[in-house]
Amino acid sequence: MEGLPKIAEKVRVSVDITIHPHLMDHHVEGRAILPAVEAMQTLAVSIKTFKPDVDVTCLTDARFDKFLHIPPDRKHITAFNDISIYENGNISARLLTKTTSQKTSITRVKEHANVCFSENIKEKPRLPLDLESVLDGITFDIPSERIYSDLVPFGPAYHNLQDILHISEAGAIANIRTPITTDDHDMSELLGSPFTLDAAFHAACVWGQRFARFTAFPVAFKKRMIFNRTRPGGTYIGRVIPVRTESDLLVFDVWIYNPDGVLFEAVSGIHMRDVSAGRMIPPQWVIADKGFK
Repeated sequence: MEGLPKIAEKVRVSVDITIHPHLMDHHVEGRAILPAVEAMQTLAVSIKTFKPDVDVTCLTDARFDKFLHIPPDRKHITAFNDISIYENGNISARLLTKTTSQKTSITRVKEHANVCFSENIKEKPRLPLDLESVLDGITFDIPSERIYSDLVPFGPAYHNLQDILHISEAGAIANIRTPITTDDHDMSELLGSPFTLDAAFHAACVWGQRFARFTAFPVAFKKRMIFNRTRPGGTYIGRVIPVRTESDLLVFDVWIYNPDGVLFEAVSGIHMRDVSAGRMIPPQWVIADKGFK
């Protein structure tokens, strides 16, 4: 098609995903899965290894189509990154795995994540100060312990919403604490701590359970801009704003600040859907009397 950037180079590189112990705490319906934030970190490291001069802090048009399940006895997963370099400087990256059936010897390729690292200049969005710190409407406050026992039942490594989550129809304000794990490594030097945005996704998931009455997880986003890298052992504030609500789709924007009000990252057009085919049902106590459905 005319007007679309042309691919100047394509290459497939091998990616070794180390299964650190904390990843086993990220599970859905009893099976550990690689978080979307870790998939982005993995692709960013792969791109920087292949092309060190690339800026990986502006990510666009991300999709997370299939879970990458983590077997309980694995220390590493061999994957691949299909890299396409465009004439305009953008780079797309696709995280793939291959599996071979023991019965038929047929090899299947699964695509788990697809992200574009954009050369576009980042424009720093800014929420009005009143929207950063307060919520319109009647707020519903949920202790973090209740969130992780009833609503987002991940293991302890992912209990990173702290204190009270405040939500209303206008969105959510979350206190986030990034853990210090025994296996912190240089991946956080590229995109920051993966736990920060992951916790903001938890807040959006809780909002969906209360007001849309279904349990949704991130499957795509339009743009992620990292202005400052969050760090292990840090404290941050996540502001979640619902943009669109449909019967099977929630769309959010997220801003992440430090307690001094410095913007660390902004993510727009986050698409969240029910990935359990209706099996993960919100408990009655969290559902608003009058939701959007």
